[in-house]
Amino acid sequence: MATRSLVGLVKIDSYCVQDFGKLYRSCGNCGTQVKREVQISNVIARNGKLLAGVNSNFGDVATIDTKSNSYTSLTSVCDTFQGNNKGIEPVTLTKNQSNASCKF
Repeated sequence: MATRSLVGLVKIDSYCVQDFGKLYRSCGNCGTQVKREVQISNVIARNGKLLAGVNSNFGDVATIDTKSNSYTSLTSVCDTFQGNNKGIEPVTLTKNQSNASCKF
C-alpha cells in the first residue's frame, strides 16, 4: 500500500485491505533515515503478506491492536528490518514476533 519516508506518527484506523503485499512499511533504504511510528486498529486484512514493517535500528515502532483487527490468510502481522541509508535492500531481522518495535 504505502512506503513512508517522513518522520512522525501515522494512524491507520477503520481500513479494509485485500490481496496485498504490505499495508505499511517504513522506508528501509532512503537516503535520510528518521524514527517513524504507526498505529494500526480496526483493520480488516485478507490475503496479504505483511501488515506492518519497521526498521528497529532507527527506533521505528508499530503498535497494532490485534483485538480490534480481523485477519484472514495473513502471513505476518509485523516484521522488523535493519534499515540503511545506502539504497540497498534492508535485511529482515524478525518475522511475526511481538517485540519493542512490533507491539501486538
